[in-house]
Amino acid sequence: MAIISFIINSDISLEFAKQIKNNNNFEIHGLAVNNSLDSKLKDSKIFTKIHKKLNSLPSHDIIFIDCMVKYRNEIIQTLIKNNDKKLLIVDFTPAKSKAIEWANKNLNKNISYVSAFLVSNINIQYSKSENIFEDQKCLLMPGQNIDDSYYKIFVQMIESIEMKPYFLEPQEFDSYYAATTLIPKLISFSLIKKIESSSSWTEMSNLANEEFGNLTIGSKTDAEDIFEILNSTTDLSKYWMKEIFSEISIINNKILAGDQNLLDYLINGWESRMRWELGITGSNENTPSPNILSSGQAMAGFLVSENLVQKNIDRERSKTKDIWRYKKKK
Repeated sequence: MAIISFIINSDISLEFAKQIKNNNNFEIHGLAVNNSLDSKLKDSKIFTKIHKKLNSLPSHDIIFIDCMVKYRNEIIQTLIKNNDKKLLIVDFTPAKSKAIEWANKNLNKNISYVSAFLVSNINIQYSKSENIFEDQKCLLMPGQNIDDSYYKIFVQMIESIEMKPYFLEPQEFDSYYAATTLIPKLISFSLIKKIESSSSWTEMSNLANEEFGNLTIGSKTDAEDIFEILNSTTDLSKYWMKEIFSEISIINNKILAGDQNLLDYLINGWESRMRWELGITGSNENTPSPNILSSGQAMAGFLVSENLVQKNIDRERSKTKDIWRYKKKK
């Protein structure tokens, strides 16, 4: 029986391990990157054994890695040290291009490497299934060394939990990740830093409610890790930073000019958010995106479920075809 190990750093990777266990006949082992997750691993009751040290995992057949980017290379080096047996490493960390480049350069031929990303249904409450991965995509970016037999097992594992394997260029993923995750987090850092520097912050902080907390939650990301990701995606991050600051400057210029068209700009932004939330992210704004992703779709579609609230959409579409449109009072 194959031994599958999961290095866990989030609820997503823990849920993935649970689904793999429930739908396959594998011996499942686990290791928590963060000690605070130890109890979650134990309470899940899905692991044959929970390990405390990385050096106890290399004898296993497939190892899934979910960790901070700053620890990635160190963890992989520990796993491959003095290891002559076949091993498949599946890496869920971001900054894919640099990761694959490093793996191709440093891993022996007996070590297979795949960089991957799990798309999950973040609004599972609207689904009939309890599986957050059902009908979602597992984005795959293989390295140059792949053992066909191990890779076939991995794909079968993905399909066993009703996920759809989807191949993507690492540079493409890094661009999408920069736009939808990295840059919003950097803006969050700037927002909290600038507002806190105000002489009125003591009084102002009393008015900072849950909404402010949600807007700045990205600044809770580990600073060293986000710095590592930024250094690994510099050109793409620069591009998206420039694009987003250009949008912010549009708002600033309209405010300075007293431009009443600012309302139309804000409405367009509101409608963009609604179309994304409703899964209407294709070229036709009244049509949901197809199951097979294309490079012309909105970036966010790759990183979160495009089918978030289908149950509600179906009901509402019987009434109207443009539920995402903003309804002006006058």
